Amino acid sequence: MKTIQTEIKLYSYDELKGDSKEKAFESHFNFLCDNPTEYENEMGEMVYSEEEPIKEDVEDSIRINEYWFFENGEMADCVTYTGKHKKAGITEFNFQGKTYNI
Repeated sequence: MKTIQTEIKLYSYDELKGDSKEKAFESHFNFLCDNPTEYENEMGEMVYSEEEPIKEDVEDSIRINEYWFFENGEMADCVTYTGKHKKAGITEFNFQGKTYNI
């Protein structure tokens, strides 16, 4: 068995460059298109938006949700706890069966 010490770098959306940023954007754009926003129309009925999200909405969604990415633009498996959860204020990164606080 070999044990290797390594460093894993995670990036916010705004820290990504070029193709990596485009990959992160496209992935989230597709997610938002596949999961449209639900809202109440003027008749009080709940309906789904049929419009594609615009660039600013996609980027705002990424930033508001504080997503983390690998250098290549793939989203990291992170969970940020909020509200009254006992881990509120903590973000956990899950990687190959281990959980790290970031």
